[in-house]
Amino acid sequence: MTGDRIPCVNPRCRRTAAQEKFPDSHEIICGRCFRALPAAFRAEHRRCWREINKWERRILRTADPLKAQRMRDICNEWVDRLNAGWIEIRRSIERPDKPVGLDAFLEEVGL
Repeated sequence: MTGDRIPCVNPRCRRTAAQEKFPDSHEIICGRCFRALPAAFRAEHRRCWREINKWERRILRTADPLKAQRMRDICNEWVDRLNAGWIEIRRSIERPDKPVGLDAFLEEVGL
């Protein structure tokens, strides 16, 4: 793997992203793997990002430093929640409930 690419967190996925697109990140999840996650994970991840963006916009608009600090605290709580969700996403990808392969397919079919 070259140094200018970031791999997907899914070890079975070979997709990568450009380092320039995500300069502060050392891991990503590609769109295909993200859509394969359970709906609850995806919904919580999106909700956290919406809240973080909302509070960051509010912080930029306020002129009161005390109010801005309270808003930063709220925003940091959402960031912590996002990071905890990211750990759960990685854990679910690294250790799936069922093994990928022929055995899982045969079990699903009922053979």
